[in-house]
Amino acid sequence: MTTQTQITDRASERPAEAHPNLIARVRTAVGLVALAALALFFLQNLQEVEMHFLWFDIETRMLWALLASAAVGALSWWAVGRFARVRRPPQ
Repeated sequence: MTTQTQITDRASERPAEAHPNLIARVRTAVGLVALAALALFFLQNLQEVEMHFLWFDIETRMLWALLASAAVGALSWWAVGRFARVRRPPQ
């Protein structure tokens, strides 16, 4: 009876290790749903748009404008985080 209690206690302490296949399947399913949503978003934004920025007048698909703005935003986020870490005084 003590052995059964010890086995149950050990299993409840490590639920992530008890079902690695389940966790992998859930991650795969969430990734596929996110990929499908992203593909749908791209397909809904294929119309032509005219962009005016400073002295540039560009006509392109909205998809490319969205991807370019996302890339600029991600690069800015990374740069601000990197330079903030460099300038932070040691503790």
